[in-house]
Amino acid sequence: MPKNSFLLVSGLALVAICAAPGCGSNDNGGTGAGQVATAGSGSPSSSAGSAGGSSTGPTGGGATVSGAGGSTNGTAGASGNATGGASGGFAGGAGTSTTGGGGASGAAGATGTTGHGGAGGTAGASAGSAGAGGAAVGVTVSSSCKIPTWPTATGTPVSISGTKSVSGTYDGKMALHNGNLNDCTTGDQSSTKAIIEIADGGTVKNIVFGADIGDGIHCLGSCTIDNVWFPYICDDAITMLGGSGKTATITNSGFKNARDKTIQHNGDGSTVVLDNIYVDTAGKLYRSCGQGCSSSAKRMANISNVVAIGASQIAGVSTNDKVTLSNICMYRTPSVCRTYEPGTETETSIGANGTDEGPTANCIYKGTDTHALVNDTTGSYQTDVVCPGSNSVKVGSTATACITGFESCLKGCAPGSFGFRQAVCSNGLYANSGGCGGPADPTVAPHFASTNSTSATTTVTNNDPCTTEWAWAGDGTGKYCMCVPKPGYYQASNSWWVWDCQSQWW
Repeated sequence: MPKNSFLLVSGLALVAICAAPGCGSNDNGGTGAGQVATAGSGSPSSSAGSAGGSSTGPTGGGATVSGAGGSTNGTAGASGNATGGASGGFAGGAGTSTTGGGGASGAAGATGTTGHGGAGGTAGASAGSAGAGGAAVGVTVSSSCKIPTWPTATGTPVSISGTKSVSGTYDGKMALHNGNLNDCTTGDQSSTKAIIEIADGGTVKNIVFGADIGDGIHCLGSCTIDNVWFPYICDDAITMLGGSGKTATITNSGFKNARDKTIQHNGDGSTVVLDNIYVDTAGKLYRSCGQGCSSSAKRMANISNVVAIGASQIAGVSTNDKVTLSNICMYRTPSVCRTYEPGTETETSIGANGTDEGPTANCIYKGTDTHALVNDTTGSYQTDVVCPGSNSVKVGSTATACITGFESCLKGCAPGSFGFRQAVCSNGLYANSGGCGGPADPTVAPHFASTNSTSATTTVTNNDPCTTEWAWAGDGTGKYCMCVPKPGYYQASNSWWVWDCQSQWW
């Protein structure tokens, strides 16, 4: 089965926020954040660039920070001053010299979280560092995003015929467990039989599953599932069937290659707890009360400490249910939480900007509960907050209203969401800030190069299946299309690849 290829790099690949020599950032950081003045530009072979100006943030005074000028083949440019807003921000400007001196050091900014300083400074109360060839310093991947190593099975493999019933505690001792049920390498959506069924109060732990596992694990009441790893998923990996007052606790586990759902929550009045979870390539990590499910009682879920790569959404929640999310780390995962009509796949319009996306009474989280895995791309950003979704955060002629707590956020760009682009609040509406930071993986990045556009001679339809990964085409309306494993569309066809058509991203 085709799988995503990606490299988690230890350092952030840095790109200058703007291309002109000596250019500083002039993004607004939102309420309480000062606008940083553009630094001066040095002329070729001159001794100094001209000084930048100054501006004051919308809420008044704050710390003064230096925006560094720059020069080409000369010494450092003169510093310009920018008055920060009430909460300070990223201090210091960036020099852009090539063979001459770098930019001047930025002065310290007041401690804060929302303001944007010139490129190249450090955040908060620290002084800005000297410019280094125009490099820009932005956020890096959050230290709270712990990306696990997929375990290797050990010991003697265990073969299960049909469904294994567990009461009490079953410890798989990290052995490979395989069955004679549906082969999940095909993403079989018709699976109904479980390889393991847990009685009320039971525990299953320490298992690496094989491919022939059917509908995974069924929890019949309260259960504990710890340290289980599913490399392939048929219909679901785990299904919560326990009723009112019952809780399924799922911890320290990993899931790959789900055509749609990973964790299915059916039991009326029950609770699911997900903590320390890794999911790679899936439609949804969690779904409450999906198609055909009873909707007579509310379900609750608490989802925390998740790393998701290549998933359409973290949580899909019916409007009679409620999920609380925290510390959600994402790449190639366009939506955090979406709402559906109970027992159906019908999307609602109760979320942000009249969509099914974003914080609602059913999807409880803040912007600071999300973290983009920015190290996976080549961009430099001033936030790692993930936008609620592509429909609720639009720019240009269809720009949507700014969402509280997401005034500056990152959304997917390039086919398959292999990159991030920063959206910022401007006059109450979203606008792009900077370009699309493409994939950092050196084995993937060349596929997105603009030079490949000459091969985009075939006309295709967006989201139609395709068979040659990374192939290029067009949609006949000016958009470029690439054959990629697009999150959230695995269940739409027999192919794991689809044509994703987007406007020019390079």
